[in-house]
Amino acid sequence: MKKGFSDAMFVPKWSTKKFLELSGKAGFDGVELNFRENGGDLTDDTTLADAREIADMAKSYGLEIPSITTSHHNVYAISAGDQKLRQRGIDIARKMMEFAAAMDCPVIQVVPGVPYVDTPYQKGYELAQEALRELGDEAKSLGVTIGLENVCNNFLHSPLEFSRFLNEINHPNVKFYLDNGNALKTGFPEHYMELMGDQLCCVHFKDYRIKSNDNVALLDGDIDWISQMEWLKKVNYDGYVINTPATPFTYCQERLVEQSAQDLKAVLGLLEKVENPS
Repeated sequence: MKKGFSDAMFVPKWSTKKFLELSGKAGFDGVELNFRENGGDLTDDTTLADAREIADMAKSYGLEIPSITTSHHNVYAISAGDQKLRQRGIDIARKMMEFAAAMDCPVIQVVPGVPYVDTPYQKGYELAQEALRELGDEAKSLGVTIGLENVCNNFLHSPLEFSRFLNEINHPNVKFYLDNGNALKTGFPEHYMELMGDQLCCVHFKDYRIKSNDNVALLDGDIDWISQMEWLKKVNYDGYVINTPATPFTYCQERLVEQSAQDLKAVLGLLEKVENPS
């Protein structure tokens, strides 16, 4: 497995160049970049030539770009009954796929839906599936995979419902993006892996402390990391595990990059214990 790092907590406060440089020095194999409406280098105004330059810059620091993500599908949901909101969400996904194809990035992360009080749940469910089937065809033509992430927003409440949603779409370019911290907030990551492990395209590694209901640094919460490694080995997953730090440092953010790399290396080191128990 490869070590990835998200720019979510660093850009646009830092330049993308600084984030890439420090991530490369810290020993990450790749970085996940965010599509933003304001700030950063991946926006509506970014050209494909600009995107290729970012990818080339990443390579110069020894980094791949395994995925592109966004927070905008929490606002412009593809499950929205409001056509303008829904279309904006679809257009954002299309833009992300275009960037991904230009940057040799295999995966874009998409929130599968958001519930709205004025949109019946079943209708939102069907609208999201309709959009994802269409986007899946476009993703296939571009050689990109759409990874649907489990998020804590009261849409697709359980692993069973998420699995049903994904299986009903039944598209080779629409797969599962696991966030193990989100999974522990609502249940257990193992239940998602059991149902959708063979459809896994990317992984967010976080940690979460149940008693205080807090996202925390890796190895500082209640994630059963040995169990995580066992499941990833069981489904033969050898792609990226991408860390998004829980909280920023008040000072010396550079140290957070270094610490996150060390923590993720330690977590992946547990794979040896899984493979060679003693």
